[in-house]
Amino acid sequence: MSDAAQLYQKLLTDAIRKQIVILGPQITLTKSRNVPGLTVSEDGTVASLGPNPEETVTKFLEEFRELSAPLVRKTMQPLLSALGTGTTPTPNQQHPIPENSVNQKVSSSENQINQNH
Repeated sequence: MSDAAQLYQKLLTDAIRKQIVILGPQITLTKSRNVPGLTVSEDGTVASLGPNPEETVTKFLEEFRELSAPLVRKTMQPLLSALGTGTTPTPNQQHPIPENSVNQKVSSSENQINQNH
């Protein structure tokens, strides 16, 4: 396995485990297993990325982009950064939100929740 593939495998495992905490294992594992070439164990460990790891990572991001809440995008930021400019966004892809913007939205949401209770 190439160094890039190992990095993607580690980052995907980290992202999946974060999603399990946020979305729960059922949704996370179902979405992850919808990605062609991606094999994920019950604990969120990535076992295989298929023949084209970069394509697998891109398809993984597309799968979770449908659930594009700020928290989901924030947990994907290390993976998006690892891909860098090596991929060309498709017309339907959104650009990642800058991290400080996500933090502001999360803080704003937390403040609204705290004010309502």
